[in-house]
Amino acid sequence: MKKLLIVLGVFAIGSSLVSCNKKLKDDINDLKSQVNDLKNQNDSLKTYNSTLQQQMNGVINSLGSDEPITATTTFTDNSGATRTVTGTYRFKSSDYSTQKAIKNSDGSYDIYVERFSDVSWYEGAWVSFNYNPTTKAVTNITGGQYWNDEDPYRNNAYYYSSYSGTGLTLTITVNSFDTATGAISFKFAGAGTADYTNAVSISYSPNQGKPEATNFSFAGKLRIFTTN
Repeated sequence: MKKLLIVLGVFAIGSSLVSCNKKLKDDINDLKSQVNDLKNQNDSLKTYNSTLQQQMNGVINSLGSDEPITATTTFTDNSGATRTVTGTYRFKSSDYSTQKAIKNSDGSYDIYVERFSDVSWYEGAWVSFNYNPTTKAVTNITGGQYWNDEDPYRNNAYYYSSYSGTGLTLTITVNSFDTATGAISFKFAGAGTADYTNAVSISYSPNQGKPEATNFSFAGKLRIFTTN
């Protein structure tokens, strides 16, 4: 009888161990399945994020947010103090009109770039100039900044290299220009003394008869066209 009880006890323990092992294997398989599910979900999330990022990049590029202009204008007010206007302009047109380079027969390019603050187009900065990649010569510079506020001064500062009088300093520094892709990087600097703002149209200066200066830089891509 005692032997029978021992045998039955061993059998019961063995059965219990087999049952525990089976449950443990089932739990491990469940965990493996959950891990695989998590991996699949993670892969799906990565794909979704990649697609979303591509869409966001497209939106950012179409708006111009990845190629902004941050411009700063200073001018002297009627009290003799210096006023500063700074704006970051991220919008561009949907076509080529605010980012273009037209190749001329002499190998130079007529370049135009403009960015504005929103769809109302009340604030922004712009520049046009002729650039020869071979000689590095920059000519025919025009540009400036315009803004919208409630102070008693006009809301723009413009500079034109065709001005033949005194008091105007106007430069473009081209850091790089890829004529194949249209990628360009440059700096604009314009400054007018009281002589300049007195001589030009009243609409060229926030405070006629007082000095002004505007600076900005740009790095982005232009649409390239040719005239021949």
